[in-house]
Amino acid sequence: MDEVTIVVLDKKKNVRKNLSLKVGNEEKIDDLLQNVGKLTAIPKDELEVLFCGKMLGRATKIRDLQLTPATQLTLLRPEVCSSQKPENPESSTTVNSSFYVFCKKCDSVKRAKLRVYCENCQGTSILVKNEPQNWADVLKTKRIRVECSSETCVQEIYANFRFKCVDCNEICAALTHARGNWQKSECCICSDENILVIDLGCNHLTCLECFKLYLEENLENFNFKLKPPHGFTITCPYTDCNRVVQDVHHFYLMGKSKYQEYQKRATEKLILQSDEGVTCPNPDCEKCNERDCVCHKTDDLTRNTIEATTRKCPNCQCSTERNGGCSHIHCTNCGYDWCFKCVKEWTENCQWDHWF
Repeated sequence: MDEVTIVVLDKKKNVRKNLSLKVGNEEKIDDLLQNVGKLTAIPKDELEVLFCGKMLGRATKIRDLQLTPATQLTLLRPEVCSSQKPENPESSTTVNSSFYVFCKKCDSVKRAKLRVYCENCQGTSILVKNEPQNWADVLKTKRIRVECSSETCVQEIYANFRFKCVDCNEICAALTHARGNWQKSECCICSDENILVIDLGCNHLTCLECFKLYLEENLENFNFKLKPPHGFTITCPYTDCNRVVQDVHHFYLMGKSKYQEYQKRATEKLILQSDEGVTCPNPDCEKCNERDCVCHKTDDLTRNTIEATTRKCPNCQCSTERNGGCSHIHCTNCGYDWCFKCVKEWTENCQWDHWF
C-alpha cells in the first residue's frame, strides 16, 4: 500500500482539506471515496474524483492511474451534486500505457504517462472541457480549454500537457511514431513480430532494433534529406515509401553520441546549402560560416592538396575527387549529375565527348 496525497475541495461549504491516505493498487475509486467519506463526513455519492483533467469512473482501479509520490488526486464536492452517473463506470478510466518516450535519464525508450496541468498556476485540480483528438492537441499550446479550481486562475485558460517516464518520473519528449504492435504485424525489414514498433503513418511497421540500424546506416553517409518543416530527416525504410520521420527526437534511438553527431552534421549540411555559408573543413575549428576562417591564415597542406586534386560540384560547390572510371559524376551531397571534365551539367554531348 502506498500513501497518496488527496485534496478535497468542498464547494458546498467552501472548505479545502489536504489528506494523506494509504491505498492499494487493486482498490477502486469507489473504495477510495468511501474511505475519504469516513474522514470528512462527506457522503461518497457527493464526491467526484478529478485526475489528469478527467472525472474518473468509480470502477477505475488505482493501478491504472500510475501514481507517483509527487502525484495528487483531487476530490471535488460541487455546490449542487448531480444525481447522474456515467452509464459505463469504466469509460472515464485514465490509462496511459499507449505513450512512449525516449527518457534521457534512463537512456532508453520507456512507457510514458500523460499528465495535464493548468497553464496558469500549473495545478492539477482541473477539468478538461474537451478531449484531445490528435497529437497536435497535446503537443501544441492553447488547444484544449480547462476549468481550474484555483481561485487565482482566470476563466479562459488552457491545458498544459506533459509526458513523464513511468520509471523515473522525468519529463520527456513523446515519440509520436512509436506504438504497440497490437496488429501483430511483421517488421518490414526483419519480418519478426515485435511488441513495440515505429510507424510513420504508412503502416509499414519497423521494429526498434531495425529502425536503429536503419538510422545508423543513413548517418554513416549522412543520407538525411532536408524536408521542411521537419528539418533533416529520412524516409520510411519500406521501398518507394515517401513518409518521413517528423520529429527528430526519434533519432535519439541511435544513442546520445550519435544523436549529437547527427545534429553537428545536419548543421554543417544546412550551412553548405545556404547561399551565404561555408563549412570550415578543419576539425579543430568545429564549424563556422566565415569564408575567411582564422584557421586558414596558415598554410594548410591538406587544403592545398584538396584544391589541387578535386573539382567542385557546379550545383553545391562540394569538393569532389575522381579516382577512376568515367567523367560522369553523381554528387552524393546534392544529387546533381555533372561532368568532371567540363564541370557542367552532364548532357548527351558529355556522354559522347567526355566519357573517358
